[in-house]
Amino acid sequence: MKITSRCCIGGTDARADRDALRNGGVQIVVGTPGRIKDMIEKKALRTDFIKVIVLDEADEMLSRGFVEEVRAIFENLPGDVQVCLFSATMPP
Repeated sequence: MKITSRCCIGGTDARADRDALRNGGVQIVVGTPGRIKDMIEKKALRTDFIKVIVLDEADEMLSRGFVEEVRAIFENLPGDVQVCLFSATMPP
């Protein structure tokens, strides 16, 4: 299928992430909230064609202080994006 992905996480070379995303051809981006937010703010990750966003360990992510990053990401997504939230454990 010739699908290209990019892992964008903190602690790695942000410039390499920006270059890979700006050069196009990446269909799947996996990353931490902070790095994804950074790539969106730096115009490296265009959000206008995003169809699906998946948040794994959503409860942990939101309880550990990533609410602002997640909110900033969602504010930049198209209105018709499909949102999938996953977690192995979910508190009441």
